[in-house]
Amino acid sequence: MSVAADPRLGSSGLRKKPGEARAPGPRFRIRKRLAVLLLAAGVSGYLLGGFWRFTEEVDRLANLAPDPGADAIVVLTGGALRIDQGLDLLRSGHGRRLLISGVHPGTSASTLARLSGTDKAWFDCCVDIDYVAADTIGNAAMAGRWAEKRGYRDLILVTSDYHMPRSMVEFDRIPGIRSITPVAVRRADLWSRESLPTGSGLRLLITEYGKLIATRMRGALGLAPQEPEAAATIASLDRG
Repeated sequence: MSVAADPRLGSSGLRKKPGEARAPGPRFRIRKRLAVLLLAAGVSGYLLGGFWRFTEEVDRLANLAPDPGADAIVVLTGGALRIDQGLDLLRSGHGRRLLISGVHPGTSASTLARLSGTDKAWFDCCVDIDYVAADTIGNAAMAGRWAEKRGYRDLILVTSDYHMPRSMVEFDRIPGIRSITPVAVRRADLWSRESLPTGSGLRLLITEYGKLIATRMRGALGLAPQEPEAAATIASLDRG
């Protein structure tokens, strides 16, 4: 006598519980892995393409000419070449005044004049020093308050070429500023003659690209950056 198989029974002959799910089959697992691989490839392609555009932007910014009609110049500390470039622009008439932002509190105007080989009279008449800003966000905030206090609307921004894209993002958020002209300082040890980054230059560009992505994400999410205390602003700009 033959016995009809009950479809509700599993291979062991036991009745399945109502609502019991079947284990994913091999095809489902393959499709899942394929979807993960495609997603990873898409994200990697986007990041690599973005990094390529970032290096092109860095190279382009290093070849821009300063605006002859700018009101003033802002230099972000981080290398002697930046300060030298800013002072050269000031002496050549590109801007009526210069702000050096993010200077170590123990560094005086006399020290900066001596290190840059500049007559101290230039610092006495036309240079302000910000001792408060500790990062790029702080640089932009302090420069914005300085420009508002002095009535400046058109600025020349001086910093390293790799740092310029992220700096421009932060400075573009300053209210009341009409234009910002980038003047990028190029470090010879980070680039080869073919305008390709050296090993150390590539590592620096990758790190800076990651910071740029984080900066843009913060802006897209509407997260307000933490700025220096307003009470410290006036004191920092009044020091000599």
